[in-house]
Formats: sequence, structure tokens, C-alpha cells
Amino acid sequence: MATEPLFSSNHYQKLSFGDFGFRLLDDNGTTTTPVGEKIGVIHVLKNSTFSASSNTSGGDSDLTNLALDEGHTIVGNFSNITLTHGTIICYIRK
Repeated sequence: MATEPLFSSNHYQKLSFGDFGFRLLDDNGTTTTPVGEKIGVIHVLKNSTFSASSNTSGGDSDLTNLALDEGHTIVGNFSNITLTHGTIICYIRK
């Protein structure tokens, strides 16, 4: 059986260094991720409020109007991110 990409050391290292790319969301420009794009890390560059869905089968499945201060980072398996205020950088995962 193949190893899940997020749990593979190779994929984890590539994600942590942004090798799969990133999406910059800013309230003066792009405010949503493309449909179906998977995000592994969200880093807050400027105090922000955003919503996101989680692609996991356990735990909570949505973040709604989450407000985080500059410098905070959250990790997970996210999609459908919509920014309402601030600036975040979203690192794409495979």
C-alpha cells in the first residue's frame, strides 16, 4: 500500500519548503483559493480573518471567520479558503 503523501518524509519536506507552490491571498487582490486546491500550511502575514474547509474525516470540518494575528501558522489539510481581511500565504500540498 502506498504511503499517504502528507505522511511521506519526502512530501513533508517539499511542502515545508514550498516546493509545491503557494497561493497569496490578500484583501486587495485574490481572496479565494481555486476549487479543489489542497493547502497544507496557512501562514498569516498581516492580521487576518478567513474561512476554510478541512478535508479530513475526523474532528471539525470547517473554520468560519477565524481571526489570527500576524505571525501565526496553522497546519492541516485545508481547501476552499476565503479571506475576508488581511494577508495570508497558503502552501499547496499534493
